Amino acid sequence: MSLLKTNEIQNYNGSSLTLTASTVSTSAQLNTGGNISVTGSLNVSDDSTTRTNLGLGTIATQDSNNINLTGGTIGSGVVFPSNHIIQVVQAKKTTGQSIGSTVTGISGLSQSIVVKENSKVLICINLGMVSSPAGADAFFYLYRGGSALSGTTHSDTTSNAHTFGQYIDNSYLYNTVSFMYLDESITSAGSYTYQPYAKSGSGTNITINKRAADTWSGGISTIILMEFSA
Repeated sequence: MSLLKTNEIQNYNGSSLTLTASTVSTSAQLNTGGNISVTGSLNVSDDSTTRTNLGLGTIATQDSNNINLTGGTIGSGVVFPSNHIIQVVQAKKTTGQSIGSTVTGISGLSQSIVVKENSKVLICINLGMVSSPAGADAFFYLYRGGSALSGTTHSDTTSNAHTFGQYIDNSYLYNTVSFMYLDESITSAGSYTYQPYAKSGSGTNITINKRAADTWSGGISTIILMEFSA
């Protein structure tokens, strides 16, 4: 066996130094200021330390169909499975509001949500209300971006488009009005704002979160928005 001892090997007239031996071994640390290209397999004796040095962490040891993520942030470019809930936002109204026969936005229940392209938004609304006098009609509307949401409306007897109607037979009794709607008309990513609107029948009034007979508040109304992936 031959032995060559030297502190430096420098190639003569090329940019590459080629070693033709089938195995090149070193018992010390190998340092290079350039890149190391490997055409075959790279075998290391300490897998764990090598993964740590390369910044791979434990994810490099997991199967592609069984990955366990314990930290990090999901970026905006991630594609979720179809009909997967991406986010939920909510607004609550605790103050009272009187509404007459003019279509009026229910204050405190205007809620925005930033969604992905082609997402669907499920709108869940729960209102506490009282009518005056007995037998008053109450009509409710769903608005998106300042106008009635397309596809949710039909006509009542006064030719005003409304989403849901509620007939209240007993004056001054607290009632709960709930409705849900799935908005499937979103085609572009962005911020969308939803808000319930309401009006009473002619010559009557409805009140939100309070009795019609006085001014104090006694209820809580909510709007919940849930974004679903396409």
